[in-house]
Amino acid sequence: MRKSLIIIRVRKVCMRSLSALIAVCLVALAIGCVPTKTVYREVNFDYDVNADFSRMKTYQWVAMPATQRIDDFNRVRIREYVDAELGARGLRVTEDNPDMYVVMFGGGYKAMDMTVMMDYDVYTVGRLKLAFYDAASNREIWWGETKANLIHNMTPDEKDDVAQNAVERIL
Repeated sequence: MRKSLIIIRVRKVCMRSLSALIAVCLVALAIGCVPTKTVYREVNFDYDVNADFSRMKTYQWVAMPATQRIDDFNRVRIREYVDAELGARGLRVTEDNPDMYVVMFGGGYKAMDMTVMMDYDVYTVGRLKLAFYDAASNREIWWGETKANLIHNMTPDEKDDVAQNAVERIL
């Protein structure tokens, strides 16, 4: 009888420990699945291997229809960060006879996340693409893009951080 009481107590302790372990694992899984406000991913890029980038010293901004998908405030933000990054590399903005044109593209694409319960969520992911065109030939010589979610309910400081991070990562 004493032996059976000990076995019952051991089972209770094991069940409590197992229940606690399962609860801790579920909490850790739930915390790991919580989306963060800003998620950065790698940068995609490509360039013309025959382009002579060493002769590129000046550039001019060119607006294209895809640029218009980015609101005015964010266009100004992005342009300021690009100007600062390119300026640090020795390039300068000019309106007369630039060596290259710079174009920004914005927009989104549809993405899907699967949840633990085999449910899914489809959402729009914002992206920022910068492209350089040789002014002499009007041919694209370089482009780079990354995720840049500039969501309407972000504060201006949060949008500054996202835009600056995206531009730094691209360039």
